[in-house]
Amino acid sequence: MGQRFVENGNRTIKDVHTGLVWQESYAYTETGNNISWYDAQDYIRKLNREKLGGYEDWRLPDRLEIQSLYEIAKPFQSRGKTFILHIDPVFEFSYGSCFWTSKTRLSAALGFEFDMGDIHWYPKGSHKGTVRAVRNDWQPRLMIDPDWAEKIKGS
Repeated sequence: MGQRFVENGNRTIKDVHTGLVWQESYAYTETGNNISWYDAQDYIRKLNREKLGGYEDWRLPDRLEIQSLYEIAKPFQSRGKTFILHIDPVFEFSYGSCFWTSKTRLSAALGFEFDMGDIHWYPKGSHKGTVRAVRNDWQPRLMIDPDWAEKIKGS
Protein backbone atom coordinates (compact mmCIF):
# COMPACT_ATOMS: atom_id res chain seq x y z
CA MET A 1 0.00 0.00 0.00
CA GLY A 2 1.20 3.51 -0.78
CA GLN A 3 1.35 6.64 1.30
CA ARG A 4 -1.52 6.72 3.78
CA PHE A 5 -1.74 10.46 4.50
CA VAL A 6 -1.76 13.21 1.88
CA GLU A 7 -1.34 16.88 2.78
CA ASN A 8 -3.96 18.80 0.80
CA GLY A 9 -2.16 22.16 1.06
CA ASN A 10 -5.17 23.81 2.74
CA ARG A 11 -4.44 22.89 6.39
CA THR A 12 -6.12 19.50 5.96
CA ILE A 13 -4.86 15.92 5.54
CA LYS A 14 -6.59 13.14 3.59
CA ASP A 15 -6.41 9.60 4.95
CA VAL A 16 -6.52 7.48 1.81
CA HIS A 17 -7.11 4.31 3.86
CA THR A 18 -10.34 5.53 5.47
CA GLY A 19 -11.59 8.33 3.21
CA LEU A 20 -11.55 10.77 6.14
CA VAL A 21 -10.16 14.30 5.94
CA TRP A 22 -8.48 15.54 9.12
CA GLN A 23 -7.55 18.95 10.40
CA GLU A 24 -3.76 19.25 10.15
CA SER A 25 -3.47 21.30 13.33
CA TYR A 26 -5.54 20.89 16.49
CA ALA A 27 -7.10 23.00 19.23
CA TYR A 28 -4.19 22.85 21.68
CA THR A 29 -1.77 24.56 19.29
CA GLU A 30 -4.25 27.42 18.85
CA THR A 31 -5.37 27.84 22.47
CA GLY A 32 -2.28 26.70 24.37
CA ASN A 33 -4.51 24.70 26.71
CA ASN A 34 -6.64 21.61 26.92
CA ILE A 35 -10.32 22.41 26.60
CA SER A 36 -13.62 20.96 27.81
CA TRP A 37 -15.89 18.88 25.59
CA TYR A 38 -18.29 21.87 25.54
CA ASP A 39 -15.48 24.16 24.35
CA ALA A 40 -14.66 21.53 21.73
CA GLN A 41 -18.15 22.03 20.29
CA ASP A 42 -17.50 25.79 20.05
CA TYR A 43 -14.14 25.10 18.41
CA ILE A 44 -15.79 22.91 15.75
CA ARG A 45 -18.38 25.64 15.07
CA LYS A 46 -15.52 28.13 14.64
CA LEU A 47 -13.78 25.88 12.08
CA ASN A 48 -17.06 25.57 10.16
CA ARG A 49 -17.63 29.36 10.21
CA GLU A 50 -14.08 29.87 8.91
CA LYS A 51 -14.59 27.08 6.32
CA LEU A 52 -11.33 25.29 7.10
CA GLY A 53 -10.02 23.82 3.84
CA GLY A 54 -13.08 25.22 2.06
CA TYR A 55 -15.52 23.02 4.02
CA GLU A 56 -18.11 23.66 6.69
CA ASP A 57 -18.99 20.13 7.77
CA TRP A 58 -16.25 19.57 10.38
CA ARG A 59 -17.13 17.53 13.46
CA LEU A 60 -15.68 15.64 16.40
CA PRO A 61 -14.48 12.18 15.40
CA ASP A 62 -16.09 9.06 16.79
CA ARG A 63 -14.04 6.57 18.79
CA LEU A 64 -13.02 4.37 15.87
CA GLU A 65 -12.14 7.33 13.67
CA ILE A 66 -9.70 8.86 16.16
CA GLN A 67 -8.29 5.42 17.00
CA SER A 68 -7.56 4.88 13.29
CA LEU A 69 -4.82 7.54 13.60
CA TYR A 70 -3.03 5.65 16.40
CA GLU A 71 0.17 4.04 15.14
CA ILE A 72 2.06 2.08 17.76
CA ALA A 73 5.22 1.95 15.65
CA LYS A 74 5.48 5.74 15.36
CA PRO A 75 6.58 7.73 18.36
CA PHE A 76 6.19 11.41 17.56
CA GLN A 77 9.37 13.44 16.94
CA SER A 78 9.47 17.22 17.18
CA ARG A 79 12.24 19.77 17.72
CA GLY A 80 14.88 17.10 18.24
CA LYS A 81 12.93 15.26 20.95
CA THR A 82 11.02 11.99 20.80
CA PHE A 83 7.59 11.93 22.41
CA ILE A 84 5.66 8.77 22.98
CA LEU A 85 2.58 9.96 21.13
CA HIS A 86 1.77 7.44 18.46
CA ILE A 87 0.61 9.45 15.45
CA ASP A 88 2.05 9.97 12.00
CA PRO A 89 4.41 13.00 11.93
CA VAL A 90 2.41 14.49 9.05
CA PHE A 91 0.06 15.78 11.77
CA GLU A 92 0.97 18.86 13.75
CA PHE A 93 1.52 17.95 17.39
CA SER A 94 2.99 19.82 20.32
CA TYR A 95 1.31 18.85 23.58
CA GLY A 96 -1.92 17.35 24.83
CA SER A 97 -2.37 13.67 24.16
CA CYS A 98 -6.08 13.26 24.96
CA PHE A 99 -8.55 14.00 22.16
CA TRP A 100 -12.29 14.39 22.60
CA THR A 101 -14.64 12.15 20.63
CA SER A 102 -18.30 12.60 19.73
CA LYS A 103 -19.27 9.71 22.05
CA THR A 104 -21.10 10.88 25.18
CA ARG A 105 -22.97 9.33 28.07
CA LEU A 106 -24.96 11.58 30.41
CA SER A 107 -22.46 14.20 31.66
CA ALA A 108 -19.36 12.41 30.33
CA ALA A 109 -17.56 12.27 27.00
CA LEU A 110 -15.07 9.74 25.70
CA GLY A 111 -11.46 10.82 25.24
CA PHE A 112 -8.75 8.94 23.34
CA GLU A 113 -5.14 9.23 24.49
CA PHE A 114 -2.32 8.98 21.96
CA ASP A 115 0.39 8.27 24.52
CA MET A 116 -0.96 4.88 25.62
CA GLY A 117 -3.81 4.26 23.18
CA ASP A 118 -6.33 4.28 26.04
CA ILE A 119 -9.89 5.51 26.05
CA HIS A 120 -11.44 7.08 29.15
CA TRP A 121 -14.67 8.76 30.16
CA TYR A 122 -14.19 12.32 31.42
CA PRO A 123 -16.71 14.87 32.69
CA LYS A 124 -17.73 17.05 29.71
CA GLY A 125 -16.84 20.17 31.69
CA SER A 126 -13.31 19.03 32.55
CA HIS A 127 -10.36 20.54 30.70
CA LYS A 128 -8.87 17.12 29.91
CA GLY A 129 -8.79 17.05 26.11
CA THR A 130 -8.22 18.78 22.85
CA VAL A 131 -9.73 18.50 19.36
CA ARG A 132 -8.59 17.33 15.94
CA ALA A 133 -11.58 17.85 13.67
CA VAL A 134 -12.61 15.42 10.94
CA ARG A 135 -14.96 15.40 7.97
CA ASN A 136 -16.32 12.87 5.46
CA ASP A 137 -17.75 9.47 6.21
CA TRP A 138 -15.80 6.65 7.78
CA GLN A 139 -15.09 3.95 5.22
CA PRO A 140 -13.23 1.17 7.04
CA ARG A 141 -13.36 -1.04 3.93
CA LEU A 142 -10.72 1.26 2.43
CA MET A 143 -8.28 0.02 5.07
CA ILE A 144 -8.43 -3.49 3.66
CA ASP A 145 -5.80 -4.29 1.08
CA PRO A 146 -7.72 -5.03 -2.17
CA ASP A 147 -5.36 -7.94 -2.86
CA TRP A 148 -6.14 -9.53 0.52
CA ALA A 149 -8.61 -12.09 -0.82
CA GLU A 150 -6.18 -13.22 -3.52
CA LYS A 151 -3.33 -13.49 -1.03
CA ILE A 152 -5.43 -15.65 1.30
CA LYS A 153 -6.58 -17.87 -1.57
CA GLY A 154 -3.00 -18.40 -2.69
CA SER A 155 -1.68 -19.46 0.72
